Amino acid sequence: MNHGISPSIRPAAYLMAFAVLAFAAVCGAAQFWRTDLNPVAVPLSIYLTGPGGAYVRATYYLMGVALIFFAIGSYRATAMPLRSGLALALFAIPGLLLPVVAVTELFKGTRHESVAALIHGLAAQCTFLTLSFGMLLLSSRWRRDPRLRASRYLGISLAWLATATLWLQVFMPTLPHGLTQKLLIALILLWLAWAARQLLRAARPHYARL
Repeated sequence: MNHGISPSIRPAAYLMAFAVLAFAAVCGAAQFWRTDLNPVAVPLSIYLTGPGGAYVRATYYLMGVALIFFAIGSYRATAMPLRSGLALALFAIPGLLLPVVAVTELFKGTRHESVAALIHGLAAQCTFLTLSFGMLLLSSRWRRDPRLRASRYLGISLAWLATATLWLQVFMPTLPHGLTQKLLIALILLWLAWAARQLLRAARPHYARL
């Protein structure tokens, strides 16, 4: 038995792993089926509407739910002295905002388009910021956790690369927005896949007996 291990950890890890695979597969495929768009120039949000947009929106909703479960699971998996309520919030907030990012795109061409665009932009930027800070914070906490420190340098490296890419977009706006944004999303997905694997490791009976 996994004495001392919350039963919510393993389901959170599996849900996140599935969400990462689904998001990567659907949004990656969208780069090819949307032949009317330039994948280097346009951000991922453009794919939320138009042909196949419903599938892309579905992955946003799925990832939103997965992030909320991940926030709780990662908090409970972390050793008590290293737990951070801020880290929990930094993953739960984008979990709540991702569906907003997806839904607001549906208001294009309506009288609420300008308000929806404002909300979309704020929600998207807040999602990237909270995720990047959450990744850095949780990676630094897990480096000191005996159950979660395996491959710790990979996790912290991905977190820093994602953060650097985010700020690269801010300070070098002339770079192709679609390319840099999708690189940032790819780094976040890789980190989330790494984190899901860490949770599965922590949920093993071997780690529970340490």
